[in-house]
Amino acid sequence: MNELKIDSSPDVIIDKNQNVKRFGEYSGGILTKLIGSTKSLIFSEKLILSEDPPNLVVKGLHVFFENGMIHSKEKESEISDFDKIDYCIQLKPELVKQFDSQRFSAHYPHIVRFLHTACLYLDADSYKIDHLEFVSGEILNRPVGITHDNGIILGDRLVIDDRRLIFYDCILIGREENQKIKQTFEHFLTIPLKFLTSLILLGNENF
Repeated sequence: MNELKIDSSPDVIIDKNQNVKRFGEYSGGILTKLIGSTKSLIFSEKLILSEDPPNLVVKGLHVFFENGMIHSKEKESEISDFDKIDYCIQLKPELVKQFDSQRFSAHYPHIVRFLHTACLYLDADSYKIDHLEFVSGEILNRPVGITHDNGIILGDRLVIDDRRLIFYDCILIGREENQKIKQTFEHFLTIPLKFLTSLILLGNENF
């Protein structure tokens, strides 16, 4: 069994790069990123990580690609092969609180909301998707971006301007130079599209 690095952040439950596993039961905002070309995500509020036998049980919203299509399903999964997990972190309560406090009203008239989870952009070995021109200039709801260096952007709103992405009120998850995972909150983030491997909008069916 891999040893835990005690100098890792207590918010990190699993980190493949840093050889971290914090066994126990967790509740609150939890994000698990799986390994693979499309980098599937699991959003959950409860997770159990056991050492003997090695097993992760997580129930929540699974967002994944299959045959070039995006899917989002509420389900419970058991993962015994930890090598399939890139990292699993518990979102800091203060960041979640700040994110929720900045969220736009659901009745705001000029925000585009999709009924079902949709993929706007995917740059994978097997599939390429690019629907950005159809929503350029619109205010989009609940964007999630995954970067080439395995970072995640959880945004409240997104505007696409000439293939430049402008996220508003977002939680950023990424690695520092020492490869440790860090999470921060930004009111405003502008990045070029080339930094992302995928961009999705979480649909209203999940909320």
